[in-house]
Amino acid sequence: MKFSKTQRGMSSSGWMATLAIGGMVLLLVFKMVPYYMDDAAIGQLLENISNRQNIEEASVREIESFISKGMQTNSIRDFDNDTIEVYEADGYMKVDIVYEKRVNIIGNVDVVMSFKHNWQVANQ
Repeated sequence: MKFSKTQRGMSSSGWMATLAIGGMVLLLVFKMVPYYMDDAAIGQLLENISNRQNIEEASVREIESFISKGMQTNSIRDFDNDTIEVYEADGYMKVDIVYEKRVNIIGNVDVVMSFKHNWQVANQ
């Protein structure tokens, strides 16, 4: 019990360090979460295309139209449509979406997030 008088809690420098780390975590969350939400919407969009009637008979152009309309409906931000590849191969209609998002955090420090989606359905 000799040390109980010297232990009084966290020092002011300890609190400052804790607040700085907490602030950095919040900054990362606020800057990165919107892009992960957009990615989840893209995944849901591809899942919804699978549930459309007669999707097996759709052409490449129709699938591109479905994806484009879904992007507009979901208000997906800052997305380059050139990263969407729709093609027919081996009796399947395939969609590949591979893209990266770069978010500036502080100064010359960036975070790069990579996303990839694949979808396919058998042609008839």
